Amino acid sequence: MSDAPRAVIVRPGQGARVGNIEFLARTTDTPRFNLGVIDFAAGRVLDPHVHTDEDDSFFILDGEITFMLPEGDVVAGPGTFVLIPPGVEHGFRNDTSETAQILNLHAPGGFDRRVGLEE
Repeated sequence: MSDAPRAVIVRPGQGARVGNIEFLARTTDTPRFNLGVIDFAAGRVLDPHVHTDEDDSFFILDGEITFMLPEGDVVAGPGTFVLIPPGVEHGFRNDTSETAQILNLHAPGGFDRRVGLEE
C-alpha cells in the first residue's frame, strides 16, 4: 500500500461528529486546519474566549448569529464571513428562534482534538 497523499471525501452527514459540530477536515487529515459545520441552537450562547495561536473563522450558511467582539456586537446572516485572528476575544449567540448553521475553519489544526474528537 502506498503512503502517497490521497484526497479526503466526506459525503453529506458522514463527517466526524462531536456534539453540535460535524468535522469535515480533521487534524488527522491535515495539520493545517480543521473545517466543520456547527449547528447552533436557538437561544444558545458561547461565552467570550480567546484562541492565542489560531485563526477562527465563520461563514454563516443559514440563520443568524450575533458575534460579541471587542468593537461591539455584530449580527451576521447567511453569506456573512467573520475572521477572528489569534488573540481577539470573541463569543457568539443565537438570538433567534431557529437553529443557525455555520461553516467554521480553525487554522492550524487541533481544534477537533481539543473538543474531544478521537481518531
